[in-house]
Amino acid sequence: MDKVDALLSEMGDTPAEVAAKLAESGVQGSRNERRFHNPVIRYLNRNLDIGGMIEIPSESNVLRIVRQGKIRETSLPAGIALFLNQFHQGRYPDLERT
Repeated sequence: MDKVDALLSEMGDTPAEVAAKLAESGVQGSRNERRFHNPVIRYLNRNLDIGGMIEIPSESNVLRIVRQGKIRETSLPAGIALFLNQFHQGRYPDLERT
């Protein structure tokens, strides 16, 4: 979980910084997605081998990993939580998968 937390913290402190990091990495996603097509989860999957299911429940500031029957959670940094809220509202159309 330490690697996940470190990678999340490196994404940026503001929604704009998070969006820039995703764009720089070529990551896009779909609005209102909790799992694989969520842009933050896609970014994590590109950079780490989690070995389990990752989800960010709707309207939540928590990232949950389910692996080998165990659930681990971590709080999303404020910049990522704000980015996701804005992304789901359509404020970053350039990061949406078409």
